[in-house]
Amino acid sequence: LKAAQNPNSRTPGCAYYSRSGGGTPAPGILRTQGVIAMSDRTTDNEAMLQEIVQNTEMGKNTLDEMMGLTRDQQLKDEMLRQKREYRRINQAAHTALDAIGAQARGQSAAARMSVSMGIRTRTMMDKSTRNLATMLAEGTGQGVLDCKRAESDYPFASPGARKLMQELCDFQTHAESTWREFV
Repeated sequence: LKAAQNPNSRTPGCAYYSRSGGGTPAPGILRTQGVIAMSDRTTDNEAMLQEIVQNTEMGKNTLDEMMGLTRDQQLKDEMLRQKREYRRINQAAHTALDAIGAQARGQSAAARMSVSMGIRTRTMMDKSTRNLATMLAEGTGQGVLDCKRAESDYPFASPGARKLMQELCDFQTHAESTWREFV
């Protein structure tokens, strides 16, 4: 975070902090002489919950896309189990966003299309359980990294948002090792 003097503030010691590091302050991120303003917690809280929504939607959409590619019933059963857990965490994040008056911004159409094209390309010649499980382990591993990144990017998120993010991270860590068992 980089500090920039708030040009609209009459309060000495007020600074805006920008994650981008640019000269333009991020709207609503205000810190006053070491005291965390309410907008910090709200901004970090909403951002972390949005990360959870996007991460879980990526998981659900990927599993939907890949479920039709396998005939392995054990793999399908595990996909369904994990999809239910992604849905549960996603709904909890939506509920939390509603409670703070924020609109959930899920995965963009471009991101969904990119995932779909990537899956089709990597499974064109090989729809084996081993290949699908490898792809799922890689994707889940990326999800874990995204969780860790969000935890450090939004330090002022509420305990509830942080707990939900940790729950998602723990679930994905376990899921990654489960997919590796299929390899």
